[in-house]
Amino acid sequence: MKILTDKLQEARKRTDEAFLKSFPDLILEENEVYEAAKYSFIGGGKALRPFLVFTISDLLGLDLKCATQIALAVESVHAYSLIHDDLPAMDNDTLRRGKPTCHIQFSEATAILTGDALLTKAFEVLSDEKTHPDAIIRCQLISLLSKCAGINGMIGGQLIDLKGETKELSSQEIYLMQKLKTGALLKFSCIAPAVAANKSPDIINKLEKYAQLIGILFQITDDILDAVGDEKIVGKTLQKDKNANKSNFVTLFGKDNALEKAKLIHNEAISLLKDTPLLSKNNLLETLTNFILVREY
Repeated sequence: MKILTDKLQEARKRTDEAFLKSFPDLILEENEVYEAAKYSFIGGGKALRPFLVFTISDLLGLDLKCATQIALAVESVHAYSLIHDDLPAMDNDTLRRGKPTCHIQFSEATAILTGDALLTKAFEVLSDEKTHPDAIIRCQLISLLSKCAGINGMIGGQLIDLKGETKELSSQEIYLMQKLKTGALLKFSCIAPAVAANKSPDIINKLEKYAQLIGILFQITDDILDAVGDEKIVGKTLQKDKNANKSNFVTLFGKDNALEKAKLIHNEAISLLKDTPLLSKNNLLETLTNFILVREY
């Protein structure tokens, strides 16, 4: 999977460079929020969402400048969500991406402001003419990200996750939590390039279905890693759900059955790609889907 590793690193590098260039002027010379944003954003994570944006943009023939703006926007929202997710009032984590979490490295107040800054940065980026010359398309992208990140998207999923600390979640609630908390930003990453490229509803629907499948697949493997992974490889605190008595796909199915469920979803995602010529012009999405199934981090 070296080509996938190289492409993920390329997506990370391109998005990081765009992030640094997006702060041309800072009113405060010593800006702790900016330092905390760099600390939390630069060089960390798998860059899964930017990778999806760049890969799908390339398949659809979308301009690289537009793709970079979209990748920067969605990764800004993702970074904000991790900072806030780690806060004492939420998951109260001390380790993220192999280093101290933002509120541990800086302060809780700085972490809150940093998350706020990254969230608002995303919409600043999408509203910029550099993202797309058509203002209507820019508004569509802003609307899409707002919905994916909002109360009927990622925040709604986080709310269900918090409820899981005090009660056992049903299978329907666990699936909905995944769809919103993990799946919503993956959905944006997959269909935003198609929106920007003005592709047909059929292509957008196929991409949305693919995003839904890899979202479930990602969360199942994440739950398995939380139960049996190596913390040094994963780079974050493990067995959090078990220690907090939270419901997830492992508690729902059991580890072995959860893995079998993941394999079925993986096969469905691969079939969807192979049945959609536009999405199978290269094998990067298939390689990514294979990686998600067997990943160790």
